[in-house]
Amino acid sequence: MRLALCQLDVGEKKAVNLLRAEEMLKEAAAYGADMAILPEMFTIKYNPKLFFIASEPLISETYGMLSQTAKETNMAIIGGSMPEFHMGKVYNTCLVFDKDGEFVGRYRKAHLFDVEFEDFRFKESEVITAGDNLPLIFDEPIKTGVSICFDIRFPEWSRIMMEQCVELIALPAAFSNTTGPRHWELLLRARALDNRCFVCGVAPAHSSSSYGHSMLCSPDGEVIVDLGTAEGIKVVTIDTSEVKKARNSIPIAKLRRTDLY
Repeated sequence: MRLALCQLDVGEKKAVNLLRAEEMLKEAAAYGADMAILPEMFTIKYNPKLFFIASEPLISETYGMLSQTAKETNMAIIGGSMPEFHMGKVYNTCLVFDKDGEFVGRYRKAHLFDVEFEDFRFKESEVITAGDNLPLIFDEPIKTGVSICFDIRFPEWSRIMMEQCVELIALPAAFSNTTGPRHWELLLRARALDNRCFVCGVAPAHSSSSYGHSMLCSPDGEVIVDLGTAEGIKVVTIDTSEVKKARNSIPIAKLRRTDLY
């Protein structure tokens, strides 16, 4: 399976972001990708002041672009995330479409980024409502679980996906320039190693609100791809037999002491 990481340079103009995302997806398909992942909040720069303005209902222009592009390219798309407006609330929502452009499902970010870190403060809950869903899991082109950004810090969240035998954890994200250098690579590698599966975090290109460094890690916790800071696309082949080999060599799932915890 060929996976595309689309590290988009996200700005404050929604129409421009949508057009550039569409172009990148089509470019990824031209490189032979079977599935592509976009960044968290790929429709608008990661600024809470812009989320409500840029929010839209589930079935709207972003939904339409992703569905049509998936159908045209015959490529599954994990649509990063967008600010979804529903019944007066805004959610941080990922939309997924199969290669025929059919809607697979949505995932609303469950763990919100409410932190005070040295001289850095951010309260995502002041604008975003937390989802009450479990990770979104689907089967094609490979067994994949979807969560968003801050979710990666909760090992039990990834463990839910491992228990469903996912081969890939897809994580649209936008780590800050404060936490990114310290924790981004460490968390992706740890969750890959913990759960013996591929983990792919895709972020906007580096900016005041994004660390960048979209990354794919192997089931053994090794970094396969790091896109650095600039906008770009990387298409990489994922061999799912590596997941089975890793889980057989160190059978974490079988050796868990579920009688104790």
